[in-house]
Amino acid sequence: MENSSHELSVEVSQTKKQLGQYFRVTLKYNGSLPLDSINLDSWRQHFEIIHDDEFNEKDMGGHTIQVLKLRLYPRTLKSTLLAPLKLGETLSHSVGLKVTQSMIKGSVIKLDWDISNISPWQREAVIIRIQMQSTDVSARVILDSPKNSNLLLRPLSTERKILKNGIIQFHSGWIYYPLKEGSLSLQLPAIRYQLSGSDRRRFYLPLQTINIKTLPGYLPPDLPIGNLKISSDIVNADPVNWKINVHTTALTPYGLPGLSRQLSNINDYDIANIRINYKNLSSFNDYGDVNIVHAPLPSWLMPFGQSIILKLRYFNPETGMLSEIHHTLPRHWNMPTWAWWVTFILCLLMSVFLIINIRPWILMQIRRYKLRQQTLQVMSADQLRNLILSDGHYPTLSHWSNNIPARISFAVKLNKHCFSIDDSIDLKKLRHEVLKLI
Repeated sequence: MENSSHELSVEVSQTKKQLGQYFRVTLKYNGSLPLDSINLDSWRQHFEIIHDDEFNEKDMGGHTIQVLKLRLYPRTLKSTLLAPLKLGETLSHSVGLKVTQSMIKGSVIKLDWDISNISPWQREAVIIRIQMQSTDVSARVILDSPKNSNLLLRPLSTERKILKNGIIQFHSGWIYYPLKEGSLSLQLPAIRYQLSGSDRRRFYLPLQTINIKTLPGYLPPDLPIGNLKISSDIVNADPVNWKINVHTTALTPYGLPGLSRQLSNINDYDIANIRINYKNLSSFNDYGDVNIVHAPLPSWLMPFGQSIILKLRYFNPETGMLSEIHHTLPRHWNMPTWAWWVTFILCLLMSVFLIINIRPWILMQIRRYKLRQQTLQVMSADQLRNLILSDGHYPTLSHWSNNIPARISFAVKLNKHCFSIDDSIDLKKLRHEVLKLI
């Protein structure tokens, strides 16, 4: 055909689809240029484009027609006009497409998403969260792997929750670490909605333009870009060691700069004795990098003394400046084995010494306690006098008084009651007086 408008055609099998379904689009071209070189960028903002097949066929006049079959997954829930395509001087016509709400067997599928930051620093974590709802209890949600191997994108684990109204809610997403500065159109992998193990819908999120800020040139390449959370405790292993947890959304696969050196200086051990276990978390609510550090305690450490402080540096994305976090390590009794034996022997000798010297005093206190209890039980002055004499094996109360004025006065009073024919006696008062003298 001579008219260029008829040399490049766009055919769509159906112009109305649900979000998560794809439009079958066929491009046909009977010109001299290769059809696979056609620019589809005008469609990519609204659709994920997947090349399905490419072949040649002959028209009725025997001319070669290039055919390119595509699948177009809509990114948004709205009607869209496929812009005309251009190949050389040849121009196609536009096609209107309509996208409706996704639904399977009466179960509406809703998809929401958000992004934490569209203007991050290099290597700063960008969190993309997705939430999908359905009423089908057999539904599953799976995230595809990224097509671009150079894109540092970690998937978050998918969490399934059943709400009170019976709606099934799925939470998932990605952590994205931009490595190069500048403007980037972030294209995320597909979100696959499955029933009975097969894909029933495939969702693609809208393209997101991210403006990545350049890090200062003086920062070392292993410095964390993001805040740090540090906790520590004592592990009673052999040897006793500090267990230090450093949690951050930043990338720290090669550890934390300066941490091992500080611990080596604190405990005076070789840096090889410090073990670091690295892992990354991918839970929807608990994600990022974790460095678990095991460092032996110093040979000599007491529960008291000057604070032992770790200092870790990181780049604070909020301020755009280098920051430092301080963490105080817990203290603990720790000594060499020979020192523990010396301490044990000294404590043992001290205990023997105390027992030898304190035993008489303890026995005296026990005797005084028993005597006081017996005093409260006497029913007459004679019983009280006999109790005092028998307690210390005294022949008379004069020996008991031992020239103590208060005891002499009480002995005279008690003897008078015991050897007098006067029956008027305040036994309660006598008990009270003797209790003061025991």
